Amino acid sequence: MQANREIFLFQNIRQVIQAERWCVENKLDVKVIPVPKPYSTECGMCLETNKVDGDKLEMYVNGKGMQTQRISNQTTNNPG
Repeated sequence: MQANREIFLFQNIRQVIQAERWCVENKLDVKVIPVPKPYSTECGMCLETNKVDGDKLEMYVNGKGMQTQRISNQTTNNPG
C-alpha cells in the first residue's frame, strides 16, 4: 500500500464492485487492488483511496449497511 493511502476490505467482490462504481460516478480517487498479504478477508480484492475520499466512501458504505474494515497507512518523513 502506498504512503498516505487507505484500503477498504469488503465481505465479497460484489460489494467491492458496487462501492468502486459509486466512487467512479462521484469522481473519487479509488482503485481496485488485491488485498495486501498482511490482511485477511473473504474477498481477494479491496479498494485503495486517500483519506479525504476514504471519509466519503465510508459514509457511503455505512449508508448501504456494508461491513468493511478501513486500514490507514500513514507514514512520516524522518530526515537524516
